[in-house]
Amino acid sequence: MSFRYFYSGRAVAAAVVAVACALAVVVASAQTKQRTVRDGVFSAAQVKRGQRVFKSICSNCHEIEEFTGPGAYLEDHDGKTLWETFEFVSEMMPDDDPGSLDPAEYTAVLAYIFSVYGLPVGNVDLPIDRKALELITVTRPKPAG
Repeated sequence: MSFRYFYSGRAVAAAVVAVACALAVVVASAQTKQRTVRDGVFSAAQVKRGQRVFKSICSNCHEIEEFTGPGAYLEDHDGKTLWETFEFVSEMMPDDDPGSLDPAEYTAVLAYIFSVYGLPVGNVDLPIDRKALELITVTRPKPAG
């Protein structure tokens, strides 16, 4: 093995580590600053998972139209932290078996409801930990135009 090959291999490995560290810093900082649900805090894949859970469990009592338009359920949560909304949903739903879903299923359902409500998707899943959810505020979508 030549010195040049060994050195370039180490340089590539160091570059990969540097990129991974930079990405970790970006993700960590995104989960440590105050944001709103308008900031793309859930992913399209999470929305799809939430839609499946909603259709299989939530639709036994709810229609998705309840979460859109004037008087929608989300208006009761406007200005609250996403943790408060998550806590309410996970402690109260489903009505016949509260708290029975996995935390990731609750956040997926919330992501689905937010997307139907008109909020934008982002690149990462909505987190399930309390500290991260306390940094996200529930708010209405931006008005059209």
